[in-house]
Parts: sequence; structure tokens; C-alpha cells
Amino acid sequence: MGNLFSGSGGSRHSRRLQFKALGAASLALVNAACGGDQATPAPAASGPGTTPVRLAMFNQGGDQQSVTEWNTMLEPFTKKYPNVTFDVTGPDATIGPLAFVEKATALAAGGTPPDLTYSVTRNGPTIFARGFTSDMNTLVKTEKIDLKDVSKPVLDNFDWRGSLLALPYDIGYAYVQYNRSLFAKAGVGDPGKLWESGKWNWDSFLEMSTAMARSATADDARVPYLVKTWEGDYLTIMRTHGGEMLSPDRTKLLIDQGASVTALQLWADLAAKHKVSTSPTKPPQGGFNGGRLGMEPSHPGNIRAVQKFVKDNNSPYDWDIVPFPAPAGKKPVPVLFTNGLYAWKASKNQAQVASVLKFLMEDEQMLRYGALTGRDPARGSLQEKHLKNLGIPETAPKSWPKVYTEMAPLARGVPWTVDYIEWHTMVQKEILEPIADGTKTVQAAIAEVMPKVQAVLSRNAPK
Repeated sequence: MGNLFSGSGGSRHSRRLQFKALGAASLALVNAACGGDQATPAPAASGPGTTPVRLAMFNQGGDQQSVTEWNTMLEPFTKKYPNVTFDVTGPDATIGPLAFVEKATALAAGGTPPDLTYSVTRNGPTIFARGFTSDMNTLVKTEKIDLKDVSKPVLDNFDWRGSLLALPYDIGYAYVQYNRSLFAKAGVGDPGKLWESGKWNWDSFLEMSTAMARSATADDARVPYLVKTWEGDYLTIMRTHGGEMLSPDRTKLLIDQGASVTALQLWADLAAKHKVSTSPTKPPQGGFNGGRLGMEPSHPGNIRAVQKFVKDNNSPYDWDIVPFPAPAGKKPVPVLFTNGLYAWKASKNQAQVASVLKFLMEDEQMLRYGALTGRDPARGSLQEKHLKNLGIPETAPKSWPKVYTEMAPLARGVPWTVDYIEWHTMVQKEILEPIADGTKTVQAAIAEVMPKVQAVLSRNAPK
């Protein structure tokens, strides 16, 4: 499945073209056609009817696995209501980080909007502010969809100035997955055992990582940890050390503040100074499944893939997960990620869309999606059944129930904004990558990029 929790790259030239294509002129055109940020009714509650309808579901992931998974999810609905069929598509994510937003804009401007969407929340403010999607609070009321079991941090991550961007479907917490077999081979201890004994902190993490790096040989190269420009890695570390990305009103970048600068330096030093990680642009061959990577930042959406690899390859290694390391005496602040279901305002099939979304929000269907993808259902009461479906704790990651219990109260969502992907790609490419490569200092990289990021944030700030 395409990684809905991670960003994608693309050349700097192509990014400039993407950002230009989504500038003020095209935005004004689309907003005029779609009604801008005006409130319009969400799908009405009148059932799927009997007239043949083919619904277009345009998702963030257009890869074959994602399409197959969603066709599997929708199959029971079509079986019950044969008049409703689906065309599941998504953008080609290889063309750049703005693939979904660009395609969504083109579909809306061309008069061929989708009917519904599944997407990571980073796209939510942009497509909502451009008038594409509905405030789902209306649908929750008309269809009597129960969100009481969705935690406040999760609901807060879907809130956009009082509107509900999407129906909360699945969530993920950033954690560290590690190759227990590789640590045993290196003889440098075990992250899980340190965590269980209360000795897992930033100092022990760094000590263990540097010891593993020293134990490597030319014939047995090992990468203790992999730094990533994904929010689950650097932002978790930043918040854990007292920093933050945006101001509370989401109008100002805060990575130039003291605690944020210090945390980014700690993150960058893992690769540039301590050499316990490769550059984020040059991950070890094969990634985690290559067998030479000790630890990497991860999330529940990767569980099924690792489980499958281990099973298909006759258990080449043992693995598990731990929370992110924090300064001694403190707790980590893991990043919370959310994915949801969106309804498009211009759909001509509002009643059918409402029926489909209500169906997908049933406990049974959310558990089916969790079993397919490994992602945690947004409803907290389903977690125990979900883990059972994944074979946990009988199989790895055996520590996930305990890690989940510890992280859930501490996790905080990403401060999404309109055009988040645009400015965050600048942060990734022009701050995080150069400081991890050691080609720029943290202060210099931030100083160069801050004005550009601030211009995007100011462009979309509330008037």
C-alpha cells in the first residue's frame, strides 16, 4: 500500500512548476466554480436507491495495492446494492508531492469531480478551502454516525476552523521499529529490554546506536538508525525535546526557536556527526527488510508489510517496536497521523455517497480495513479486536499493545494548513536534507527557507 504517512520527493524544478500551477489565479477559478469555502449541505440521507450508479472514488493512493484494497472494502456494499458500483482511482504519486492536490484541482475545474475520497489529513484543509469537499459534521448528524469513541486528539486533527474535514477512519502513531536479531548479533543490547526496564532514553539510544556503528565491518555493514524527513521522525524528536513546528494559530513557523533548533541539531547529528544513520536521501538498500538496518521510525501502516515479508521469507529476523527515546525522566511526544473519508460537494450522487460512507464507518468495516492494511481504526474501542486480527501479541510486533497504551495519551497531530504540502516540502528539501547531509548548518538552512515558508502561511492565513 502507498505510504499515506510519508512525503514524496520530486525535482526542485518540477516542484516549482507544481506550486505555480496551484497559484492564486487557478485557485480563484476553482473557488468560483465550486463555491469557495461556502457551507453547502453534505450528502442527504435517502439511501442508495435502485437506479444504476457508478461512483468515482479518488484516493490519495493510486497504486495497484491501494486500489485493490479499496475495491475489496467496497465489494460487500455492491453485493448488497448491485445498482451501485465503483471506479477507484488515485494519482501517480511518483510525479511529486502535490500529485493528489493537482489532480483533484484538475478534476474539479474540468467539471468531473469525484464522489468520495480516502486521504491522509494533510490534504484536507487544501481541498476543503478550495470548495471541493463537504463539512462532514452535517453527514454525521443526518446519518447518525457515532464518533463518541473517537478520541479528542483525533477529532482535533480533523477540525478545520470548526468544520469536520473528513470522517475519522484510521490513525497511526509514530514509533521506532527495530530488528532484534541484528542487535543480538551486534551484542550491544536490546531497545525493547531497555524500554521495559525504564532505561530507554535519548542517551541510551545514542550510546547503543554508536556502539552498533562501531561494531560494523566492511563485510557486515550495519546502519543503526535511519533518519527521515517524515514528520513521524523529526517532528516527534522536535516535540519530545520541547520544540514545535507551527504557532498555535498555524500562521507562523517556529522551527527557528531555541528548543526547535536544538532538537533539529540532535536529529541532524545522528547522520552528519555521529554517523549512526545514512543520509535520508540514501537509505540502506532493502530498507528495514534488507536486514542491515537496526532501527527506523515507523507507524502501524507498515505492520502488515513487515509481517508478510517475515512470513514469506521464513522468519529471517525477529523484530518489535518501542516508543521514541526521550530525554531522561521525560516522555516522548509521538506524532499522531489521521486518515479519513471525504464527500465531494459537486457529486451528483449525494444519497449514494452518504450510504457508502455510513457503511464504511460500521465497526465491522473499519476492522476489515485494519486487517487489510494494519492501520489502527479511529474508534479506540476496536483496538483490541484489531490487534487480534493482526495476530498480536502472539506474533510481532508483540509490544504494540503496550506501546499503544503508553503513546495514545501523549500523541499530538500534525498542524495541517492550506497548502501544507507546498511549504512542508520546502522544509524537507531545503532544511532537513541539507542539515542531515552536513552541507548546511541548522541556523543557515532555517534562515534561508523561513521567508518562503512564511509567505505561503501568510497567503492562507485567516483574514
